Amino acid sequence: MKERIMIKSYCLIGMGDITDLKEDITFVSEANANYVCGEGLIIATFRSSLHIAEIEEFLNMNERSFIIFEMTPGFFSASIKNKEFQDSLFGGKIDNSFLTSFKMVEGLREMVDSLKEEIGEDFNFNKEDKKELTLNEILDKINEVGLTNLTLQEKELLEKYSN
Repeated sequence: MKERIMIKSYCLIGMGDITDLKEDITFVSEANANYVCGEGLIIATFRSSLHIAEIEEFLNMNERSFIIFEMTPGFFSASIKNKEFQDSLFGGKIDNSFLTSFKMVEGLREMVDSLKEEIGEDFNFNKEDKKELTLNEILDKINEVGLTNLTLQEKELLEKYSN
C-alpha cells in the first residue's frame, strides 16, 4: 500500500534559551513558521510532515525546553486577546462550531467506507457475513488460547450454548 504523506499543523512553546529554536523549527517545518517571541519564551505554529515523536527527538537532541502539540481541528483552541498575535499564530479566530453539527454515526460510516477502499474488499466488515462458531470450535479455541482470551461475541455464544 502506498504511504500518504500527511502534513500536520503543530504549536510549539519554547522556554528558556530560545536562541536557536527558530532555526530548529525552520528545519522541521514544511513552510514558513509563525512566531510570537518574548524574553525566554517563543510560541510558534508550523506545518510539518514529520510525526510529533520525530520532532520531539530532534528538539531533545538539541536540548531544548518545549511543549509541542498537534493542532487537530476540534482538539485545540486558542483565544489570545492581542488580535495581532492570534492572527499571526492561528490565522484568526479558531472556529470549532462545526463539531456541534457533526454526526458521529455518519462520520464512522465514512471512515469505514474509506478504510474499505484503502484495505480492499478482501477485508470483511459486515457482521452478518461472519460465520457463527460451533460449540466445538469455541471449546477448541479455549483449549488453544484460554477462556479469558475469547472475544465478547465468543463468550456470548458459549453462554448461549450452555443454556
